[in-house]
Amino acid sequence: MASISFEDFVFEVLPGVYEPAEDSFLLAGQVADLEGDLLDVGTGCGIQSIVARKAKATGIDINEKAVENAGKNAKKNNSGARFLVSDLFENVSGKFDFIIFNPPYLPTSPEERLPGAENLAFDGGESGRELVDRFLEEFVGFLKDGGELLLLQSSLSDKGETAEKLREMGFVSEKLAGRHVGLFEELSVLRAWRE
Repeated sequence: MASISFEDFVFEVLPGVYEPAEDSFLLAGQVADLEGDLLDVGTGCGIQSIVARKAKATGIDINEKAVENAGKNAKKNNSGARFLVSDLFENVSGKFDFIIFNPPYLPTSPEERLPGAENLAFDGGESGRELVDRFLEEFVGFLKDGGELLLLQSSLSDKGETAEKLREMGFVSEKLAGRHVGLFEELSVLRAWRE
């Protein structure tokens, strides 16, 4: 089991659950002051839901072990966030002021896949966009009028395509934060809303 610190929070990460890294911390830096109903898609160990302590947060993940892990971290950090197992929006009801998502975005060939549930946190399909595109088709039905999307994007999976799809759906988007990882990748947090 790994132990990760971020600001004044401590997260334990069980084997088989995505361990927060640069992408998680970049997104977490943008959620701390969010208020209202928040849906954290792909919650992992619960970092986003727990850091967003001013919000009424619900974290979802397809990985049952991640949901269990997130619940333990919420108790450890005195968070009221709740967590449930869901394949994207399958078990979600209601609408939210904010939907945040750190998707699996790595372009992955079949031979690069990891065994077990942890692969779900990394594997973005051959283009890196498999789950991102599915998410973009579904999230609008769960966003309140005036609500906002915060989406972690990687230059490895064509973030320009995401911005274009959102524009076609009537959303305005902007880059809130970014950072380079290694020589070839840029991570960014995209904020999107309808004017």
